[in-house]
Amino acid sequence: MNNYIDYDYYSNTFHGNVIPQEKFENFAIRASGRVRNRIFNRDISLFEKDVKNATCSVAEILYNQSLNKEKIVNITNGTVKVITSEKVGDYSRNISNPNISDLLQITSEEYINNLIEKEFENYLFYTGLLYSGVPYVE
Repeated sequence: MNNYIDYDYYSNTFHGNVIPQEKFENFAIRASGRVRNRIFNRDISLFEKDVKNATCSVAEILYNQSLNKEKIVNITNGTVKVITSEKVGDYSRNISNPNISDLLQITSEEYINNLIEKEFENYLFYTGLLYSGVPYVE
């Protein structure tokens, strides 16, 4: 299956600047799969730009999730410390670790799926591509 987006579309049409080009393909593949599954692989020819924009948005969510998961690993193994306050005159600095439970929540599948679903609704609600019910027939 093909991706709905490429880096040119992401950077020049969607004006995305979150995902670096060298990491883009992986997230484009994953995001395209999520969109394809949600719209049941329907024909997108009438709403191609909407589908592409939704895919770009989902790719950014997935990329940010990966950054947050990486941050959790770095914090738990002690390689990253967070500066909670800093004073320049008579130098003062406080360093602490963030609340891991907050980071775990924002990287949970439930949280990410909710964010992605909101993006599907933002971009695709009016298209009919999200409809998964059975039409009423008398």
